[in-house]
Amino acid sequence: MPSLILSSLAINLLSLALPLALLQVYDRIIPNSSLSTLLILVGGVVVALVLELLLRMARSAITAWIGSRFEHLAGCAAFRHMLHSRIDAFEREGAGLSIERMAGLRTAKEFYAGQALVALLDLPFVVIFLALIWLLGGPLVYVAGGMLVLYLVFTLIQARGLRHTIEDHTTLRDRRLSFSIEVLSGVHTVKSMGMEAQMVQRYDRLLESVAGGSRGVAYRNAATLNIGTLLSQLALISVVAFGATRVIDLQMTVGALAACTLLTGRAMQPLQRAAGFWSRFQTIRLSRQRLRAIFDLPLEPRSDQTATAQWQGALELEDVHFRYGEDGPVILEGASLAVAPGECIGINGNNGAGKTSLMALMRGTLIPDSGEVRFDGRQIFDYDAAEVRRSGIAYLPQQGELFKGTLLENMTMFRKGLTGKARELAAELGLDQVVAKLPGGYHTMIGDAGEDALPRGIKQRVAIVRALVNDPKAVLFDEANTAMDSNGDMRLRAYLEQIKGRVTLIIVSSRPSLLNLGDRRFDLTDGQLIERQAEPPQQNRPEGSAERVPA
Repeated sequence: MPSLILSSLAINLLSLALPLALLQVYDRIIPNSSLSTLLILVGGVVVALVLELLLRMARSAITAWIGSRFEHLAGCAAFRHMLHSRIDAFEREGAGLSIERMAGLRTAKEFYAGQALVALLDLPFVVIFLALIWLLGGPLVYVAGGMLVLYLVFTLIQARGLRHTIEDHTTLRDRRLSFSIEVLSGVHTVKSMGMEAQMVQRYDRLLESVAGGSRGVAYRNAATLNIGTLLSQLALISVVAFGATRVIDLQMTVGALAACTLLTGRAMQPLQRAAGFWSRFQTIRLSRQRLRAIFDLPLEPRSDQTATAQWQGALELEDVHFRYGEDGPVILEGASLAVAPGECIGINGNNGAGKTSLMALMRGTLIPDSGEVRFDGRQIFDYDAAEVRRSGIAYLPQQGELFKGTLLENMTMFRKGLTGKARELAAELGLDQVVAKLPGGYHTMIGDAGEDALPRGIKQRVAIVRALVNDPKAVLFDEANTAMDSNGDMRLRAYLEQIKGRVTLIIVSSRPSLLNLGDRRFDLTDGQLIERQAEPPQQNRPEGSAERVPA
């Protein structure tokens, strides 16, 4: 910042070279016909202009670096904060709103770089220009100063109306973006229901509102710019007209009038840039508020304690209560569960009973309203969250999400050291047979349009390999086989039987074939885990016996 202040001081002082040179030309050189002095003066002005140009270029380079640095640091910090925020708080905001807030980084950068910062640095030098006008033209400074004040008042009035227009426009843009993400994410449902026309009609209405808001913002910006240009020209004309009367009355020289005219233009330039920045600042201010809202998201509990690599796999819930928000329905109400290392339990429940929320609480991505969730005898939040989820507790989701990269990179979480283990797991789940039929094999690119080319069942198996590649000590199975074919389902069940006893297994499913793997079975009902009693073995009946049926 000191370098910017010094460069701005030098630039504005060098900009005085031309007005002062005109003063000398009209008042001394022309009356005295001094050509040699003229050449020296012109040379000095040229040197001053070249130095001013070089300083402006250097200042632009510095402000560009400051802006890029801000965008990089703020962008990384915002993205890091979102990834470490509580999942329930993030989902309430929605991905569309978060993307729109991140897009505001580019606008907020203008506060630290570009014409905005330059305008703020140049604005104090308006006082120097007005002081020189007073020294050269006396009362002429009141004309120039009055026009500057009039221009400033007009800008403030316009900015107030522009702020409300921009806020309304931004709200409409958020709605359009959220709707677009919602529809495009569920495009298969839209097509299967034949809802294309309705969705296009709704998007058309949203886009019409956004276009109307854009028109209002553009109109106010254009009005501010055009009227500002008019006031700037009126300021020059007023100074020339009033100064001409003083020249006629021999109260000032022609050179002084020419210098005052240029100084008025110089004084208007930073004020015009500041006025343009003030209008733009309404957008910048809103973008900064939206960017700050990212950092208002509550973070997951984090621990400074070093996580142990010697996991045992014991999981325990004690009197856990949970609901999404104060007004949300109760998900868990006094749920308790103790799972020993290597034990396998099955959990069943109706749709909406809270099975997925239970899984999220067990792995620490949701925070209970009351009660405790413990892993290996300690509260799960006493460990490093990333380490627990990476190597302690694996989560097998209902729907596998893939990221842009190769198939193998998705299996290894982009870590080359896990390639061998990932291939072994893929073979266990029968995924190697599917991969062998792909043109690129394990190096088939995933992402963008290519992701949808893979069946959901294959995506699920890839996600399962990715979750198990770190040899976790506890596995949370959340109906992760819903989209698999019979072969994939059979392979997955065989693998779960193979690791049973070596890792802790918690299986959420509605399929008896998987639930029967459990040493114990529970039903999630009314927010509580109710253990099923073991069914007694059926006794063999004597041959020929039959149950009597009353007539």
